[in-house]
Parts: sequence; C-alpha cells; structure tokens
Amino acid sequence: MTWVCAASTIFGYGALYSDVQVTFANGKTKDLLQKAYPLGDSVAAGFAGSVKIGFRLLESLSNFLNLPPEDAQRIAWDPSCAKWAPIARAIFNSSEDVERALGSRILVVIASPHEPCGFGAKIYFTRFASPDFQPGLMSRPIKLCSIGTGAGVRVYKHRLKQHFRVAAGINRAEGAKPGGWAEEICSSISRALTTDPRAGISRHVHMLIIRRGNVRVGTNNENIYPSVGPRIEIRMPAVARGYQEFQTMAASSGDDFAGAMC
Repeated sequence: MTWVCAASTIFGYGALYSDVQVTFANGKTKDLLQKAYPLGDSVAAGFAGSVKIGFRLLESLSNFLNLPPEDAQRIAWDPSCAKWAPIARAIFNSSEDVERALGSRILVVIASPHEPCGFGAKIYFTRFASPDFQPGLMSRPIKLCSIGTGAGVRVYKHRLKQHFRVAAGINRAEGAKPGGWAEEICSSISRALTTDPRAGISRHVHMLIIRRGNVRVGTNNENIYPSVGPRIEIRMPAVARGYQEFQTMAASSGDDFAGAMC
C-alpha cells in the first residue's frame, strides 16, 4: 500500500515521487518511511511491498550499478539492469516467508550518460516485480509509470495524465526555473492525495529529480493560506532512511516491524 511514481519530460530529466506511509502487520499505518533514494549520480529507485526486502534490494542494486572505474570503461551500459534480475530473485527467495508473502516491486529511473533527448538526457524507467524480477523497460520521451496501490487509483491517473502532452500548460513551469516542471507534478500529486486520500498512502511525498550527473532530493512541504484562519504548514515528518533505522523507530513506538509493507 503505497505510491511510487516516475515521470519524464521533454526537458531531458526524470522525476521520482514516493509517499512515506507504512502499514504494519496488524493493519496500523504510520508516516514513517522514505521509499525512494539516489543510487548513483544519475540513478534513483523506489520500492513497494515488503519494507525489509525493499531495502535489501535497493542496497543490492546500488552496489550493482556502482562499478569500479576500470569496469565501467569495459562493460557496456545497460539501462534495463537485466543482469541484476537473477540477483534480485536470489535475495527475494532467501527472505522470510512473511516478507515474501508481501511481494516486492522496484522502480528505477536512469538518466543516460551519453544519449540525448529533448533538452537533456534520455531517461529510462525500469520496473521489476517479484517473483521473477524480469525488467520492464520504458524509454519514451514523455512517460509516466507507477508501482504500489496508488498505481491503480483511477483519479490519480486522471489527475496526472493531462500533464503528459507536449503542449501541456505545465511545461511553462520549466521556463520559470530549472526543475519547475517536476515541482508542478509534485504539487499535482499533493493535491490528489489531499482531496482523494487512500488508506496506506500518505499525503507527504519525497521528490527526486534525476539528471545526468546529479540527483536532487526534495519534499512536498508547503504553506497553505486559507481564506479564514491562520497559515497551515505542511512539513515532512521524521522518517526512516534505512531498515535498521526503521526497526528502531518502529520499536520505539511499540510497533512490530516484521511483515511491515508499503
């Protein structure tokens, strides 16, 4: 129960958005977890499903993608990460039954180191899903891809679909400042999560902007000024950024981290 969403644009970069809610085995939910991370200087990924397996897979994928300099010069760049799939399967199959039962999905966003597209780099999405983790590759210039329960919410799809046209008005935001398009998509996601909340998905969102040579991490923090009453400040809560930290934070509030999912 989560929403991790990747987007790309004619401006030559990609974006990755993820909420922060986790669902414990007893059904309790809490805004407690960062689910998307930079894995290199041009790569980011997020996970859905078992929290424990998700962190294990992201660590493995980060190690797989960060080749030593001598290997990077002789090994062909593969945007599909196809050779990682057997490793992912092995990690999944070696996990506890309670964790495997929750499944696992990974969504990767990569800015090509050398292929141009639009006003920047060609952006690739690769999606992996248990149990086989066969890579699903997307490389259209303007695209949208999601994992988690949010991917199946029709109103969320409708809210975002209108922005993925060459002539969409949201493209003007990029002219105001670099990254403006990604920030407007983030605002659209925030509004959708606020007006149409779903169990297991938080209103708080991390935003990663992936360019060739750089990944920037931000949040959807904002100030709301109602017509009546004081300003409302929306701020990201304290969240775990690794499985050990997640275990500590869950235990401190009396929650059982085994079988936690997102």
